[in-house]
Amino acid sequence: MKKFFSIKLKSTRFLSAMFLLFFMLTTLQIVAQDSEGSKVKWMSLTEAMEKVKKEPRPILLDFYTDWCGWCKQMMKTTYADANLASYINTYFYPAKFNAESKDTIEYLGKKYGPMSMEPKSPHELAVKLLSGKLMYPTTLFLNGYDKEKNSFAMNMIAAGYLDINKIQPILIYVLENAYRNSTIDDFTNEFNKANSDSSIDIKMEAMKWLKPIDAFADTLLKKRKTIVFIHTKWCNSCKVMKRTSFTDSLNSDYFKNIFDCVNFDAESLDTINFKGQHFINPHTPQQNLHQLSLAFTKNTFTVPTIVFLDEHMNYLDAVPGYLPPVLLNEISHFYGDDSYKKKPWIDYYKEAEEKRKK
Repeated sequence: MKKFFSIKLKSTRFLSAMFLLFFMLTTLQIVAQDSEGSKVKWMSLTEAMEKVKKEPRPILLDFYTDWCGWCKQMMKTTYADANLASYINTYFYPAKFNAESKDTIEYLGKKYGPMSMEPKSPHELAVKLLSGKLMYPTTLFLNGYDKEKNSFAMNMIAAGYLDINKIQPILIYVLENAYRNSTIDDFTNEFNKANSDSSIDIKMEAMKWLKPIDAFADTLLKKRKTIVFIHTKWCNSCKVMKRTSFTDSLNSDYFKNIFDCVNFDAESLDTINFKGQHFINPHTPQQNLHQLSLAFTKNTFTVPTIVFLDEHMNYLDAVPGYLPPVLLNEISHFYGDDSYKKKPWIDYYKEAEEKRKK
């Protein structure tokens, strides 16, 4: 389960509570430092590719050179952090690549070699993967490997030295597929806001979230639409979305007026009655997700997911993945204003996009 590490924050009552937002791994792996001070278990790019073909995970690829001082510094600082290293070792394939290597490397079915045997001459693969922008250190994040296409759906470069605060949102962004609906800059801004803006706690209380067991108790009396936010305690992008996207001024008042908002922990042990059926969490090693969360997501479970129900608790749609404030606003209006009855989402979205450009 994806539990993240704590973040160093100022010592205030609010910020102390925020340690619960991005909490430490339950059992921290004890990892020895390598000769450079890093606790990350580095492998070669070739090894990482062999592993990703058997068991998909994101790849974190560190480009370095022997003469790069900041590369060494990143090993001794960022990658020496025990919590960070444990998270990377658990959920990524971390690989290192000498951008001036003289070896021939095969990558996605094509062989690459050094551009010259002269010292400090770049490797063809480094030039290709870094789009010719040879700055060190540079970290390449790859995710969504497709065996049939032999390619990655996501390819993102983070140039320069990354301290712990800079790399944290990037890791979540890549691992939890937030890149599908958000830019890294926007996600980082929301991540930092969720982690430092003390006013969000007040906005969260004003949201008046309902528990599923209460919200679904009597569907015959419904007069408002319902939005169900499905999440888990170990989902970090869920926490960011709940604290920022839902409380953003674009959305908070609209939700209060149009929707009953249901906070649904997919690992809840409550027995929930929904439209005459009882749903439970079997809570077994094989299945620890609530049956209703699986029903809402049609057994394609992803967190976060928001589910829209009409005034009679009839299912309208389930939208998977992290949604930034603007996109959550547009999707919510699509269903909240009954626009879904008049036009398909793609047409509605294009019109909304045109309005934003004006």
